[in-house]
Amino acid sequence: MDEMDWVLSFSCLPPSNENEWFNLSRFVDIYNFTYGKNYVLDSFPENDNRNNPEPEILLCDGDSKMVIERKVFPFRSDHIRKHQLWHEFRDKIFENLSEVFSDNLYILEIKDVDIPTKRKDMLKLVDTITNDVLMHERELKASEEVYLDGADDPNPFRFFRVSVSDIDREDVPVDCGVGVRLMGSLKFYNAQEINDLISPVQSELTKIIKRSVPKFENYSDCIRILILEPHTNISSFLSNILVLRYNL
Repeated sequence: MDEMDWVLSFSCLPPSNENEWFNLSRFVDIYNFTYGKNYVLDSFPENDNRNNPEPEILLCDGDSKMVIERKVFPFRSDHIRKHQLWHEFRDKIFENLSEVFSDNLYILEIKDVDIPTKRKDMLKLVDTITNDVLMHERELKASEEVYLDGADDPNPFRFFRVSVSDIDREDVPVDCGVGVRLMGSLKFYNAQEINDLISPVQSELTKIIKRSVPKFENYSDCIRILILEPHTNISSFLSNILVLRYNL
């Protein structure tokens, strides 16, 4: 497999497997642009042959062929599940409060470690916050100086009104309604911690790569690309973990 020396950003959650072309078309567009190629979708070998290991998509550029397999790699192993809970938490808060607080821009701040890891408990927290905020609707709308501080709650949060100019627009890109800000979600590992992570991460990546090798066995006449799609909230993960290179 040819080595790739660039990184393509995917979404914060892995997309559905229902349409692999939708997931990979942007990668192919950038590959074509970078290398001056014109690969177009030909077929979905994995869907066409369920009895044998096959790559997800086959592409052609004249007589040249390319196959691609994509694998999701979460780190830590529960990262995706927790991040899905965060998305649902945010959506529920917005659904419950945005209509009532539509006169201005309001922010709910909560630390990621204070969001329960079980869905039942997360939904209970949404109800608690919603009820607390609605009880203080008049005070919250009256002044920017007044905010609801649940510092003494088991799951501390803050809810307050702000002017748009005080907000990072990329963080909360709305003019009115309710934005949810997750605090403390990034973890910076020091050099020793990164060094300790290299072995277990390489071990997991090796397993993923070895499981993928049979998918390429019948495509020796093709360019073979394995995309590893990492999902993590560790900001130093991609830049510090050693890259594994395999000749598939």
